[in-house]
Amino acid sequence: MPVDSRGFSDLKGSFTSTHPANIAYKAAQMQNQELADKFLRRLREAAAAEIRAIHKIEIQKELAKEVGLNPDKFLAAIESGKAKENFIKELSEGRQLGITGFPTFNITNINGESIRLHGFQLYERIEQAFDKLTGKKMKKKQVILNDENVLKFIEKYMKVATQEVATLFEIEREEAFKILSKLKHEEKIISIQSGNDFFWLFPK
Repeated sequence: MPVDSRGFSDLKGSFTSTHPANIAYKAAQMQNQELADKFLRRLREAAAAEIRAIHKIEIQKELAKEVGLNPDKFLAAIESGKAKENFIKELSEGRQLGITGFPTFNITNINGESIRLHGFQLYERIEQAFDKLTGKKMKKKQVILNDENVLKFIEKYMKVATQEVATLFEIEREEAFKILSKLKHEEKIISIQSGNDFFWLFPK
């Protein structure tokens, strides 16, 4: 995902904790898990690439509405304290497992064997963990590279970064950029420069 490094300094004054954004996710989860996952992605986009203060309730409500959540129910879940209760419960469960930093990925197979990864990880590292835990018996789905599938990928996530397309289709970033640029030239998608990359999305 694109990163605009200006955000680290621009938001420094008002930012005090990641807890409000986590509580907002729990509020979204109380409505709909699928939309909550989309909301989590929008939080990440807004924080990393758009220099938006996702710890502020007005920004959270706006992003919730964007992904299709009911903004009034979302706000009620936060103001009632129920979302915070769910977050604290989950935080406690994580600490009982020895998890003290985020993100942490705890991957477990059917035999109870697990691998724990700390911090942000490359896709390849997560794939290696699955291979080790399954003895390389898990078959990776191959996604055929063509315009139709690229457009379906964009439609599913509303907007995607160049590197995400490269990772999904297992191609170099330069090739992904050429394919996306071609689709843009054909007026099927548009691009928005954000931080150190581009987002690609359908025109409104």
